[in-house]
Parts: sequence; structure tokens; C-alpha cells
Amino acid sequence: MRVVSAGWRRVWVRKSLRFGASGLAVVAPITFADVARSPAAADPTQPQSGRQVWAGADVSTNVWLVYSGVTFAPWSAMHDDGFRFRAAGGYGEYEYEKSSDPSVDSDDIRHLDFQARTYFADFLVGYLKRFGELTAKAYVGASVISHDITPDDEYTIAVGDEVGIKGVIELWLNIGESAWGSLDLSWSSAHDTRAARARLGYRVWPKLSIGIEGGINVDSQGQCRMQPAGTAGCGYADERQRGKFFEVEEADLLDYARAGTFLRYEWGASEASISTGILGDSFASDDKVELAPYVTVNWLTQF
Repeated sequence: MRVVSAGWRRVWVRKSLRFGASGLAVVAPITFADVARSPAAADPTQPQSGRQVWAGADVSTNVWLVYSGVTFAPWSAMHDDGFRFRAAGGYGEYEYEKSSDPSVDSDDIRHLDFQARTYFADFLVGYLKRFGELTAKAYVGASVISHDITPDDEYTIAVGDEVGIKGVIELWLNIGESAWGSLDLSWSSAHDTRAARARLGYRVWPKLSIGIEGGINVDSQGQCRMQPAGTAGCGYADERQRGKFFEVEEADLLDYARAGTFLRYEWGASEASISTGILGDSFASDDKVELAPYVTVNWLTQF
């Protein structure tokens, strides 16, 4: 539970998954990018093409997201050095609740339920380069991210449609014969969205990997919550400019983090993975961590 003060009124935010929705909505590019990456050492017995398609879903408390995309390498096989193009999109919904402090007079109690829809789309061009056991990809292009919140939440700045520049870096490292690691970094000027995700896997069988994963996701709303009240460009700055006192308890970066485990199975030119774990929902003033479960499923194939 997080405390917000506006003038004489104290507003409590309960089970606020505003960040979670933003996290999932924009984690999606990182999620499918992770699955869309094939091992650095492709199976030579399988036919190689320059086309991939994938789909997935990400679900947590009060928030869900589905997404799909395609990668096209017109002048090389998917695992070889060369240029590639990526297009992807997704849609999801989330909800959060704000209610007034029950210690104040009943006449002053407010209870607000917010429903939101979110979508994103990416159009990127990139290049793959292999350095021995390390495979590196870099993408740049355009991204649009939208948060449509009902009713209007005047203290949320990551709202509406924004189009921006996006950059992505994806790294895959084979570690010995059975282990591998990956790191995905993503940034978009649309709602100042940033994400990072790392995985460490081990092939218990030639086609089956298990491992651990972790990620951090921040947008402009999260950045404001991690800065002092009155920061320029943040939603609560306007209240101070009008002579009112408004303070948001600063958020911890862990509010926007997730950690879990995954299974990844490969067959032929296809693969599927499932991840499950916990993400930081919000941190109470008494330092008690509020956690929420998440589940992510992904599928990919070459054609």
C-alpha cells in the first residue's frame, strides 16, 4: 500500500499494478525478442530460412498482454551474419484501484477503480553478428506505445499514444557444451520506456533447457515515482505550482523488477518456453514487499 498526499486529503493506493501493466506492455518486446533469438549454434540438420514468426502471452495479477511478430532476414539465414527486419505488436488490459484513507471522515473517502487498455507496435531494422560463441544483435526503428485509462488519472503521465525511436540490443552466449546466457536491453522514447532482461539456462537434454531469469522495466511514470516530488515533467509537479502540497512516496527500483524460472524446448525449426515467477508490485511505507505472480508463454517457428 502506498500513500499519496494531496492538500489535506490522504489517498491510499491499494494493489496498484499501474507499473505492472506498463511493465508487461513494454516488456513484451523484450519477451518476444528473447524467444525470437535462436541458439548461436543452429542445428545443421534442420533447414535454415530467413523468416521467423512468434506469439506469446504475459499474465500477472490484474493485467494481461498478448503479442506476436515476425523477423525477416532477406539476404541470409536466420542464424547467419546479416541484416534483418522486425515487426511486432501486442494488446493488453490492466486495472488498479485507489481508495482514501479509512482513518479520515467517511464524507472524505474516495474509491476509484481504473480500467486501462494498452497496445504497442514496433518496426525495426537490425544486424546480427557472430563472434565465436557470442551472437549479438542490434536493432533501431520506430515504436508506438499507448495507455488508455478510464476514468482519467490526473497523476499518471504515462497515458495516451506516443510514437518514438526505439533501440534494442540482444546478446546470446554459449557457455561450454550445455549452458548458455542471454541479455536483452531495450529503450524507447515513447513514454521513456526502458527494459532489461537476463537469462541463464542449462540444457538438461539436447532439446530441453531450464534456467533462471530476471528483468527490470521502467517508463516515465516509474521514473517519476523514483524521484522527489516536484520533479519537472512529473504529474504531481503541477499541484505544487498551484500552491498545493502533493507528495508521492518514492518508489524503489525493485517495484519494477521480476525474477523467476523457465523451461525452453526446441524441436525442428520451432521452440516454446514458459516462465513463471514473481514481480514487485509496490512497496509499503512499513517496508513490506508486495509481490505478484507472473506467467509468460512463448512459441516461435521458422518458415
